[in-house]
Amino acid sequence: MKPRLSSHRFRRRLAWTAGAAAMLAVVVGAAIRVGDTGQKLDTPMTDEDAWVYTEPKLHRLSSRERLAVFSTSAHFVRTAVARRNLDEAWDLLGPEMQSGQTRRSWRTGSNNVVPFPARGIAAWDVLYSYDNDVALDVALVAGPGGDIVGKSFTIELKRYPERGNRWLVASWVPKGITSARQSRAAAAVPPPPAARAPLGSAWLVVPLSVLGLIVVIPLVVALRTARQHRRAAKQYARELGDYSSSSSPS
Repeated sequence: MKPRLSSHRFRRRLAWTAGAAAMLAVVVGAAIRVGDTGQKLDTPMTDEDAWVYTEPKLHRLSSRERLAVFSTSAHFVRTAVARRNLDEAWDLLGPEMQSGQTRRSWRTGSNNVVPFPARGIAAWDVLYSYDNDVALDVALVAGPGGDIVGKSFTIELKRYPERGNRWLVASWVPKGITSARQSRAAAAVPPPPAARAPLGSAWLVVPLSVLGLIVVIPLVVALRTARQHRRAAKQYARELGDYSSSSSPS
């Protein structure tokens, strides 16, 4: 018997099969390669030192520093926030607040400071205090004639050595607001009346009576039935004894 490889037909079929398998492998590999759109998220290795966050050191403000911080905040409120003397207010801004605008665009009033018709600072409190970085919660009072009574903001001030070590405004964030309309509405609305029960205690007699009847009536019926059964049994025993005595021989 001749070996299979000596057959011309078998070798041709084998070649076609191998070629088709190779083409299929190429197509599958190309599909996987093209369709793989994922990205590697592995952190690249480096010899540089790792960055470690270090919490700033807390700093207790001295009397002079508190006065300087409040003075800058009050000046900022009277100018930038109240939209008066904006050219003067530009010099109170730190690099963070001046970023993305120029002195000329700042003077137009379309800037990154939330405005408020402030008459002054009514109260303030230190939110946090680090070295050269302080944040205050300030409550502002509006000018007379307006509907708004007061609004609170958080102002952050930093000290920049390259700018003469002065306290400058780094951020200005609004917090809450109280309006005169809201205050008047709250004062005009009377307190809600005390809650009253829609039904008095006398109405409880009816459901309690019904519940009592539901329990008592079956109990009375059961006692009456048992009493009747006892009477019938006694009468039956009595009649049975009379019958026995009359039927016995004398």
